[in-house]
Amino acid sequence: MKSKNKMTVTARKRGQVMVLICVSMVALMGMIGVVADFSFMQHQRNMMQTAADSAAMAGAQELNYGDVAAAGKADAARNGYTDGASSVTVTMNNPPSTGPNAANAGFVEAIVSKPEPTYFMRVLGVATLTVSARAVAYEGSGPNCIYVLNPSGSGAMSSNGNANVQSGCGLLVDSSSLSAITAVGNITVNAPTIGVVGNYSAGSNVTLTPTPKTGVIAASDPLSSVQAPTVGSCAHTNFRLTGNSGSVGAPYALYPGTYCGGISVNGNAWLHFNAGTYVLAGGGMSISSNTVMSGTGVTFYDTTGTGGYGPISINGNAGVSFSAPTSGPLAGILFFQDRTIPTSAAGSTISGNSTSTFDGAVYFPTTTVTFTGNSSTSGYSIVVAYELVVSGNSTVGSNYTSLTGGSPIKGTVLAE
Repeated sequence: MKSKNKMTVTARKRGQVMVLICVSMVALMGMIGVVADFSFMQHQRNMMQTAADSAAMAGAQELNYGDVAAAGKADAARNGYTDGASSVTVTMNNPPSTGPNAANAGFVEAIVSKPEPTYFMRVLGVATLTVSARAVAYEGSGPNCIYVLNPSGSGAMSSNGNANVQSGCGLLVDSSSLSAITAVGNITVNAPTIGVVGNYSAGSNVTLTPTPKTGVIAASDPLSSVQAPTVGSCAHTNFRLTGNSGSVGAPYALYPGTYCGGISVNGNAWLHFNAGTYVLAGGGMSISSNTVMSGTGVTFYDTTGTGGYGPISINGNAGVSFSAPTSGPLAGILFFQDRTIPTSAAGSTISGNSTSTFDGAVYFPTTTVTFTGNSSTSGYSIVVAYELVVSGNSTVGSNYTSLTGGSPIKGTVLAE
């Protein structure tokens, strides 16, 4: 009798163990299923985050130019998430609906969501989970401030002799040539980034920091949206100045307007350019040695006119303190070459002595610039040229706090 009872108890215990094992296996399989499903959902969310980031940045780029929602949704579609297709929802908000930048019209929010099917969690009655990703972007100052636009030229950016360039922002060369950047001599170039579509050639005493990244994607003209000034009637024709013709102890004052035939200064002149736009309608601007010049809030627009097109030529011994306007349509633009000038036209030289400062953009989209300039200790310089020759010692700052809208070269930045 006792033996039979013992066998019954043993069988009961075995049955309980089997039930526990079965329950444990179900729980374990459920946990594995949940982990597998959530891993899949995380993978989907990572892809959605890429689409949301891209959509927010595309929308921010269009803040001043077009349809924010259309631009963002189009970019999300390029990343595999088309609004309204396969239950995908892409929502663009300007300003953002939530977060620290809510109600700020300078920011764009993108939310991408989609119900995703589960696999293992179906046994628990969960057939789908909605996955979403959110991003917020704004248009800030672009990361680069030196652009060379020639798409194929050898030596599109070149430097010979002794040169030391210290840049607080990136450098990008569009040329696809195997020698797009050429540097021979005692050359040092330091910048956060150096990119080139083609390749570069550097001598043994050349230091390029960081090592240029080759094979990058070419950039379009970053200042193409800046509207050219209007060329008005001649306020001056063939303006020429030898020495200082101003009053004793005071600089000779120049005023904005259209200078037909350009501006030419020889000798030991002392000049002050009052704030405004100086249209050089033919003849360009030629400044000789030992001239001292100053001007705050000035833009020089170099175009064709009386006597044909002439370049800007500022001699290396000139003392210069120029700064661009801080607001308005030409904010940040110091020198602006007419975009219709052919690439065969004479190049310009923007130079000065060791204390000279050029706060603003040196913009010559179809001609060569030889640049030896500095930005002030609290300022900035931007160089956009078809071809660029670097010589001497240059410091390129990137402090745009003086400009109402930041750098005239824009770049989208993820904020959230």
